[in-house]
Order: sequence, then structure tokens, then C-alpha cells
Amino acid sequence: MNYRDRCYESFISKHWEFSHSLSQQQFEHLCKVYKKRFSNILPIDKSAKIIDIACGAGHFLYYLQKEGYINACGIDFSQEQLEIAQKVGVKNIQKADIFEYLPNNKETYDMIVANDIIEHLTKDEIMEFLDLIYKALKPNGEVLIATLNAQSLLGASAVFVDFTHETGFTPVSLSQVMRVCKFENVVVYGERPIPYDLRSTVRSGLWWITDKLLKIYLSVERGTGRGMWKHYNIFEPRIFAVGRKKI
Repeated sequence: MNYRDRCYESFISKHWEFSHSLSQQQFEHLCKVYKKRFSNILPIDKSAKIIDIACGAGHFLYYLQKEGYINACGIDFSQEQLEIAQKVGVKNIQKADIFEYLPNNKETYDMIVANDIIEHLTKDEIMEFLDLIYKALKPNGEVLIATLNAQSLLGASAVFVDFTHETGFTPVSLSQVMRVCKFENVVVYGERPIPYDLRSTVRSGLWWITDKLLKIYLSVERGTGRGMWKHYNIFEPRIFAVGRKKI
């Protein structure tokens, strides 16, 4: 058995239980955050076909189904994680390998969500993965990708927090590989704190100040962007990318 199979078959009991909370309260909390963060990205049509690939314990899929997306489904390779998703009421999930599942579903989906999976792949696998996503989308369909940001202040520790992580991304490299794989209108942005109560509002304000200070530091270190290189300074620990399949 290779290292991936060994780690994924016990991903919850040997890793997540030591680094994450998996309570019902956490699912509800994330729904509040996701609603503010993604409501303007998701399809307006609640009957749109959306798949969350490598859906894990089902946090994002739980949100989608709570928002009324009747054709939202998910796949994951970890049986432990799927069982947690089922316990909290997530529907339309199954155990499947993304590299076997997607080729059988060409031009099927209006949106494909890939949260925290791309960093687990080698560079060759990433290219194949994005090509499969592109083929599985309907014309004008969109992909939403989330991954860790190696450009953040503690980027190295974030990228290597999991033994199964293979590849780190910055906003520039993530947008690069998506364009190479034919996605258009690629936009990359950071996971800024979402203000929804007093504590999160204070955190959001403090992050705004921190972000400005980091940008001032980089302008001293690298210059102000008048030279050869353009600056794409995103410092949040996670980044999101949205890309569209051309019509």
C-alpha cells in the first residue's frame, strides 16, 4: 500500500481529529462564512449541476444543499470523511477517485468545486486534473479552486501542514497553470476574514492593517512595480481561483 492510500484511509482518525473540529456547530458556522464569501460566485439557478470533488467531510456541500442547490453532489476517496458527511445530513455523495470519475462525466457540470485538493497532487497530476475538470464542465461552466497560499507570511508551514501535500502555490503560479489548461477570465483572490459578528469584525479590521503593513514591506524589498515584474501581493493563508470554460 502506498503512502497516499495509508494516509487517506485513516485521514480523520490519524490527522483531522488532531488538527480540526468536526462538530455540527462548525458546519453551521462555516455556512455563515460561505454565504458571505461565495454567494456572488455560485450559479443563480438553484438547479445548476454542481459537484464538489474531494468533498472531504462535506462542509461546502452541506452549505450548498442548505442554500437549496438541488443538484449539488460530491465525491471523495476517504470513506472516513464521507461517513462524517452522511452523519451531518449531506446528501448525494459517493466514494470515487477523481481521475476515474471525471472522464465519465464530460460536459456535465455548470460548476466544479475543488477545495483543498490540488496541493495534494504532483505537478503532472495537477495538469491532468485541470484538464479533466475542463472537459467535465459545460461550455461557459466555471471552476472554483481553493488551496494554501505559499506567499502568505507563514506559507511554508501552511503548505507542509499535511504529509500528503505535494505542491505549493502562489497566486501567480495558480493562475498560470489554470491559463495553461485553457481556463479563461481567471481571477485569484485571498481568503480575507469575513465580518459577521463582533469578533470577526475586529479580526477583519486587524487583518486590513496587517495586509497594508506587509504590502509596504514588500514595496521596500521588491520595489513599487515600475520595473520588469508585476506585483500580485496576496497574503491570506488560503487563496481561491475562479476560471471559466469558453463557450
